[in-house]
This record gives sequence, structure tokens and C-alpha cells, in this order.
Amino acid sequence: MSEYIISLLLVVLVSVFTIYPLFLGRRRENRDVDSPEVNRLEQLYEKRDLYYSSIRDIELDRDMGKLSEQDYTELVSRYKEKAAAVTKRISELQSIS
Repeated sequence: MSEYIISLLLVVLVSVFTIYPLFLGRRRENRDVDSPEVNRLEQLYEKRDLYYSSIRDIELDRDMGKLSEQDYTELVSRYKEKAAAVTKRISELQSIS
């Protein structure tokens, strides 16, 4: 009996993961995806998220003792500046559109 439940659960999970992108694609079609501003904003959001992720990784490395305090300060400062510049650019593009 439990084998059938596990099999059914696997079928449902695979179906959801297979069908979900199709629904996601339909939602994206409603937006003007071909617009250069939209594409640029998406790229900037990804870049900003990457900088924030890097900052979290740097903090973790410092907490684990892999980075000196000086290296930590320098790296975090650099990535915060980059994230701030990208965030500023995002705000500029959003105010234009």
C-alpha cells in the first residue's frame, strides 16, 4: 500500500515540475519581455542579487575564520559599493518607465 502512495506522490511531483514552467511562460508572455528596459532591469536585479549573495558568503567566511578582519572589511565594502551602484541604476530605470 505504501508503495502505491509513494509512486503516486512521485508522479504528482514530476507532473508539477514538468507543467509549472508552461504556466510560468504564459505569465511572462503578458509582459513586454522584448522591451530592452525590462531585459536590462532583470539583468540588474540578477547582478544586485549576486552582489548580496557574495556579501553573505564573505560574512560566512569571516565567521568561519577563513578571512581576516581587514580582508572582510575590504571585500564587503567593495561589494556594497557595487550593489549600491546597481540599485541606483535600477531606480533610475524604473523612474524612466
